[in-house]
Amino acid sequence: MRNLGNSKIAFISILAVVFSTFGFQPAQGAKSLVQFLPPAERNVFILDISGSTNSVELWKNSLRPSLIKKLKEPFGFPANKGLKKSTAPMDVSVSVINAQSIDAPIFPIVSINDAEKLWGLIDKIGENPTSRRLSLIVEDIFGGQGAYTQQSQILSRQKIVVPASAACERSALNSFKTSLYMNDLDITRKGNAAKTICGLVISFAKRLLAADQYFANPDCGSSKACSDIAGAILRTTYSASDLRETNTNSKLCIAIASDMLNYSPGMSESSSLNSRRVAMTAKTPNEAKLIGMQAAELAGIKFPTGMSVRVSVLGQGTGPKPIPLDRNSTLSAYWQGFWEASGIKSSNQVRSLNQACS
Repeated sequence: MRNLGNSKIAFISILAVVFSTFGFQPAQGAKSLVQFLPPAERNVFILDISGSTNSVELWKNSLRPSLIKKLKEPFGFPANKGLKKSTAPMDVSVSVINAQSIDAPIFPIVSINDAEKLWGLIDKIGENPTSRRLSLIVEDIFGGQGAYTQQSQILSRQKIVVPASAACERSALNSFKTSLYMNDLDITRKGNAAKTICGLVISFAKRLLAADQYFANPDCGSSKACSDIAGAILRTTYSASDLRETNTNSKLCIAIASDMLNYSPGMSESSSLNSRRVAMTAKTPNEAKLIGMQAAELAGIKFPTGMSVRVSVLGQGTGPKPIPLDRNSTLSAYWQGFWEASGIKSSNQVRSLNQACS
């Protein structure tokens, strides 16, 4: 073997220093596609099942159709990778206000973990894909005839039927036959892709089915005090803290469908948490706001400092036992104080759940 000259050895040494200095890494050290996804905002939808709002209709005709649309492209698209669009992945769950909201059921619909599974798959089958290759894979999965697009159509049905894994995977493999990139993969990688895609679709179907079954007949049981709004909000502070520990740049949006007239078991008539009483008796909106701030402190409700949290409310002051219209501004002031003391700077009222967290 011919020895390298001193000049060549020096040149190679210089290249090594340059690569080290400027952070150039071999392919195996490249960032994953997940790392290029824009940061997600966790969306928590909370439906009051006390009867103050029609939770059955809100789920069936408003929230559910909105979630179905989100599930058409729930994984987001990475930035700076040559794709036509860059969007954040979806992170959505649904819960309820009942007599003991801190223990109320939670229905996760889609999470960041789902996006990590999908983009992890694309990273693997694309072998750190170039922009061109990534575009082909995205079309094969999300295009009009794409594997996810075709398999996820079951989610749009009025009545969810969870597909069998084997049948779903066979159908996904069949769709690869006319694909731009996936058809050239070996059978093992095709099988892994079909398994991952179908696993996600089946998970979404099961989560929606669980929510469908619950909201078909939500029940507060024998409790007459069945509107523990403060407990539901307290619970979201726990979710916010967990989210903040995972990512300091995380964001949270809370959408509540309720009359916002807190009424929980054991609550005294004179409690600052009795938002109906405050709305009816406070002499000025400013007085109501101060009491709202006290109520948040009493309940120990505080979101992480500096975290971006916003809240939207549907149905405030309405329902079977509404407050008089001339007291609405007082009730609004109460909750404004409550949100501010909780660390929430952005709050508003909406006419439809479709407008919330959008």
